Amino acid sequence: MKKLLVPIFALLTISAYGQLNPAVVTLTAEKLHARVREWPYPVNGITVPSCTPSLLWPATNGKSVVLPMESGSDLPEDPNIGNIAYKILLASDSTFSRDVIAGAPQRWAVYPLHQALKPGRWYWKYAYSLKGGQWVWSPVYDFVVEAKTATIVPPPVQEVLERNQAPHPRLWNMSKIGEVFYHNNLENPEAKLFITHAEKLMREPLPAEQPMRVIDTTGKTSLEKKKIIERMYHGFGDKVGTPVRNLCIAYQLTKDERFIQDARRRALNIARMDPNGLATGDDFTSGAVLEALGWFYDAGYKTLSNDEKALLEQVIRIRAKRVYDHLPNRFELHVSDNHVWQITLRNLAIATVAVSTEIPEAREWLSYMYEVWTARFPILGTTDGGWHEGNGYFRVNYKSFIYLSQLFSDFSGVNYFNLPWMQQLPYYMIYTYPPRSASTATGDMWENIPHMVKGQAWFADALTYKINNPYLNWYVAEIRKDHPDFFRGTDDYLFFRLLNYDPNRKPVVMAPQELPKSRKFADVGVVAMHEDLGRDSGELSSYLLSSPFGSSGHGHASQNAITVNFKGKTIFGGSGYYSNFSDRHNLLDYRTSKAYCTILADSLSQKLGEEGYGWIPRAISGRHLQYALGDASNAYGDIASSFWLDRFSQINITPDKSNGYGDPGVKLFRRHLLQLAGGIIIMYDELEAKQPVKWTTQFHTPYYTIVPGESTGNNQQHFTVANDVGNVAVSVITNTPSALVVHDKFAEPAVNWAKVTDDDGKIKDFTLQSHAGITSSPAKLFRFLTIMQVKNGQPERVKVVATGSGFYQCDLGGWYIQAQLDGDKPPAIQVSSKQDSTFFNYGSLPIRFAGKTYAPKIAASTMLLEITGDKVKQIEVTDELPDVLEYDPAPYRQK
Repeated sequence: MKKLLVPIFALLTISAYGQLNPAVVTLTAEKLHARVREWPYPVNGITVPSCTPSLLWPATNGKSVVLPMESGSDLPEDPNIGNIAYKILLASDSTFSRDVIAGAPQRWAVYPLHQALKPGRWYWKYAYSLKGGQWVWSPVYDFVVEAKTATIVPPPVQEVLERNQAPHPRLWNMSKIGEVFYHNNLENPEAKLFITHAEKLMREPLPAEQPMRVIDTTGKTSLEKKKIIERMYHGFGDKVGTPVRNLCIAYQLTKDERFIQDARRRALNIARMDPNGLATGDDFTSGAVLEALGWFYDAGYKTLSNDEKALLEQVIRIRAKRVYDHLPNRFELHVSDNHVWQITLRNLAIATVAVSTEIPEAREWLSYMYEVWTARFPILGTTDGGWHEGNGYFRVNYKSFIYLSQLFSDFSGVNYFNLPWMQQLPYYMIYTYPPRSASTATGDMWENIPHMVKGQAWFADALTYKINNPYLNWYVAEIRKDHPDFFRGTDDYLFFRLLNYDPNRKPVVMAPQELPKSRKFADVGVVAMHEDLGRDSGELSSYLLSSPFGSSGHGHASQNAITVNFKGKTIFGGSGYYSNFSDRHNLLDYRTSKAYCTILADSLSQKLGEEGYGWIPRAISGRHLQYALGDASNAYGDIASSFWLDRFSQINITPDKSNGYGDPGVKLFRRHLLQLAGGIIIMYDELEAKQPVKWTTQFHTPYYTIVPGESTGNNQQHFTVANDVGNVAVSVITNTPSALVVHDKFAEPAVNWAKVTDDDGKIKDFTLQSHAGITSSPAKLFRFLTIMQVKNGQPERVKVVATGSGFYQCDLGGWYIQAQLDGDKPPAIQVSSKQDSTFFNYGSLPIRFAGKTYAPKIAASTMLLEITGDKVKQIEVTDELPDVLEYDPAPYRQK
């Protein structure tokens, strides 16, 4: 059994520049999140964060671990993954004789606990069996439960199945709340508008199986033709399925038989469409059809003849099995099989609940989805409310988050909106996507949200019906104030609002001025810094990105990248365009570090995949100074992910140095980011490689133009940004010569060959963008000091003076800055206000503040001193691990 585990040795050590130091943590693991699970959890005596933990383990095909694969991938599925059964044994003693919990055989490799465990040490093991053969047991693992109250204790599967035996309509608990739903919405203005919309819908003709759009495939490669054909039919399932759902809702709102009869006509029409045809054959279109049929089968059950019931059951079974049969022993193990989590899991769940007493297999489908949801949600976050892939693709999950949380709450009896992650989600939205600003400019499709968009507004509004957070209510109120047009029609969350409608609801609103100016989302690797989070306009914000997930899924190789927004516009951020998940522009530019405001080493990108990870060790939120430290020391090297290597192979590209990939031997990259009152942002980069490399610090302005300035000597480079919102000036200072290059070319040209559209349905124009790079002469150890001014007034001229021994100092905007830029010397940076109200220190320089001498309690820590009233507040931080290192691969640390 031990051969099934891929060990992660020497996950982290505690060190600082060769000397033992408790302040600095150095990670040496290959990855922090595996693409598919490679180690069991929880093990080696770790203390779990909940008294209802989920037991997780690597899947097997009977001989080895299951290989990475996901829906839509060309990597072949392991033929034996469906022939395995598992079971678990858990007890409060190592002989498994006390408080024993024995799981029944199951096809999937997760086991969420359905009871709160008593405090103490617990022991567990799992076994697998291939096709009814002998059970092979794992070693015994152990973990510790502390005395704490579980936020959610999910009931056992059998109890859930029994709760789901209600007569039709059973979706959304309608057999119990149907009358309340009807009477509650009689005077609801949104319900009345929706019914008017449904009246018009009945006059629409039945849809035919034909493309949504026609795109010329002349001269395209076979892979491009395949993607274009998918694009031609993209949305067809929603086009034919959404009317069925809406007519069912109209019927439940009115009890008017006309609506359900027209839904019946449309449902039977799409039931006869070819499950393998171009129109409804892929996972998205077929899933939408599956969900629509589930809606009607449930709501219109009494209107169906026996033959029609048989037809719908047959089609639902065919389409549902096509999804489900590829899930157990694979999907639950994947870090994020995006298509399933985003859409098809919701489609399958709604259809499954609808037929759960008529199709025998549906009980297994429902059991699986419930167990995986309980064990794994939220897949790309833990408890801090963040989402790894960036806000551009986060939105694709919103509808499933809302409706699956409602659905699983309905049939389990627990409120999944009370999950810690859900309760923190409002803060993630407020800090990373303010009402009047752009977002973090990272991840696939980030460029589709240059400002607030409808999908974000609708999702946030939907959350207010389940999450009682006054700051979230403020967030939605501000969006409504600016964009009343967003809320004047029907949308994907209307039914959710109808379900939870309360005519007497009066949300409490609280502006976020009392919240800290910055917030760290360590689990997904984002620190958001704001000048004034609740200001109507003119706010400056900056973001440091460094993700423990690496560049997994729709995430990018953007470790230690920054984004700077001003007055609601992105000044510095990612560049390029999402044309396809893995075409040439995507793999050679848009997804790579070349597209981000981070560091290249010998012009090479960070690696794609979970192995190219970063993390946020430190952050401080002060009154006048915000600070974060990112570590991307593990982000560089040859691409190791078989998934990404396969994607390169599909388009005949080798990810070598000629294409911007490879191992430059980076050993250290720690970036300190400070945002100061008065529109000043500072970056201080610590860099080290195994051999001398050329270091390049990059800046991208996706909407504006970079204008080079005159260099000061050969180690101070300056440029400005021509824009329509303010004045932006940047200075980059080094201890040795550097060179500035400004250009408007992509590493690989951006071509909208698939005719992808923006949020308004318009075909996107892939225009050129502006880029700057400051490159050093070859060096093993190197430092960059970057000083940005982003403000309304005229920027000051930056005068940086070398004071000897590698130290440089500068007076700017009421701040005094000094930093050690000689890479051979210990790192140090100090920033203090001339008014003597704030003092920041990193390193071993002497600290004199407000007439007193201070010293860090721990060497190599970061310290902030602030005067509040007549007292000096001292904040000192050292490296702090994200949850993934505290609770998952933590057993593999080097002690």
